[in-house]
Amino acid sequence: MHPRPHRSIESRLLASLLASLLVPACAGGRFHYGDHAEQVHGFESRDLEQLIADSANPGAIGAQLEVERVRYDFTDEHDEYRIGRNDVLDINLLGHPELAGRVSTQGTAQGLTVRKDGNVWLPMIGPVAAEGNTVTEFEAGLRKAASRYFVDPQVNVEILRHESQKFFVVGEVRSPGVFAVDGDTTLLEALSLAGGVPETGDLASGTIVRDGKPLPIDLDQIARAGDLSRNVFMRAGDVVFVPDNADHKVFVLGEVKNPGIVRIERSRITLAEAIASTGGPTPAKSRRELAVIRGGFASPVVYRIDLERALLVDEQILLRPGDRVVIAPTGLATASRYMEQFLPFLMGAQALGLAAQGGVNVANTATSAASQAR
Repeated sequence: MHPRPHRSIESRLLASLLASLLVPACAGGRFHYGDHAEQVHGFESRDLEQLIADSANPGAIGAQLEVERVRYDFTDEHDEYRIGRNDVLDINLLGHPELAGRVSTQGTAQGLTVRKDGNVWLPMIGPVAAEGNTVTEFEAGLRKAASRYFVDPQVNVEILRHESQKFFVVGEVRSPGVFAVDGDTTLLEALSLAGGVPETGDLASGTIVRDGKPLPIDLDQIARAGDLSRNVFMRAGDVVFVPDNADHKVFVLGEVKNPGIVRIERSRITLAEAIASTGGPTPAKSRRELAVIRGGFASPVVYRIDLERALLVDEQILLRPGDRVVIAPTGLATASRYMEQFLPFLMGAQALGLAAQGGVNVANTATSAASQAR
């Protein structure tokens, strides 16, 4: 006898876990996930109807992986700007041009800058509070200050340059950068200022972060579907982030002609499209079962469904990035072949899942599995 090739503890543990998940049926020759393994290894089993429901409601699973989003009252959105330090103001006091801002050699107003103390200083009148006021509120304050020296002063103020507040558009946009908050710029306009989103951008996963927390806004719905109900106005410190779609892929494995990675184009892909991209199922007879494995490898959700039934409602089944679609062979004789295709894909990812669980329990489980595999 030839000595058995050495295998790491990790691979032996994975083989043990995977073997317990895949239990062949004796009578019907069908290959399926065992309910006992579901209880032992902590994955959640769902069916076709639940997969359809979860496709319609992307937030139905994996909530523990979602970033906590802040509650936000969109009815409070309005185009308001409050003056800040370093803003440049054009101030006109009717009949008293000597109190206005400086004028350049070209005859254009250079304006007065709001100082670090939040005030604007005017000859004769002195400092007038500007920071934190709207233009209308600042005009009222300036009028009151000027009335000490002039009868019924007529005041007009405009903002020449918005310098005090900035927002950021970063990630997969054509011209990422820092932009001035002016009270009028909406989220869509912000994306336009950044040159728009190329095909490599993933609007569906984009977000806008305000005060350190993401707002409950779907950039894809706003940009592609024209949903303007959440087209917020940019505020100071807002960060609009559009990730790339490099990670937008699913894995189609098992009894298909070309198992492998399938890219998600245009932010969506159905089950049938993913399978077709790998050349379709092999011509094996009695091949009926497939599984869609979703979520982290430590505790995934496994949808166990009938292939033929699933294809009848394909438009209702939208896959998500990272989904693993596995078309199972049938019968005990093909189980080893199935594991040969599935095991290499899981090896690296399973190590991440085990590391996430952490602690002594994982080491004990690995040691136990390795002993059983000898």
